[in-house]
Amino acid sequence: MHMITMEMIDQFRKRTNCSYEEAKMYLERNNGDIVDAIVDFEKNHGKVKYEAKSSKFKDFFSKAYRTRLVVENNNTVILNLSLLFVGLFVLFTLRSLPIIIISFVIALLLGYRFGIQKYTGSHVDINKFFNDASKSVHTYHQNHGPHQPESKSDQDNKPNEYTVE
Repeated sequence: MHMITMEMIDQFRKRTNCSYEEAKMYLERNNGDIVDAIVDFEKNHGKVKYEAKSSKFKDFFSKAYRTRLVVENNNTVILNLSLLFVGLFVLFTLRSLPIIIISFVIALLLGYRFGIQKYTGSHVDINKFFNDASKSVHTYHQNHGPHQPESKSDQDNKPNEYTVE
């Protein structure tokens, strides 16, 4: 067994950005050979990073798959699609996005109900969102009134010239 010095641990930590405990463990495992210890460290930590990224990626797609877009008409479900498939459809038909948006607006005007069934079981009513936004705009216009153009008498009271000194 090779003697592990503080300089070896510092050099290992500088290159791997790990803790003192990890540096000591890897150096002892590799008999004080810094290069072998770094290679060992990278092998083990590369797998952990890959597994963590893979897990996040897998979790995202799992949640997107379990979240559903639900379209109803007269309390009858017309369409129940995974949000993952809806997203992929929109992505692959990006050139048709204006047609998709127009179809969505027409469906809203015809009384179809849109909702998102989250993977947690809760439901988001898209129609309620649009109704609330519409009410907010309507209330704003009621309180502030439509924009009125200036009358001829208001224009006559304004000076025609401005002097800057």
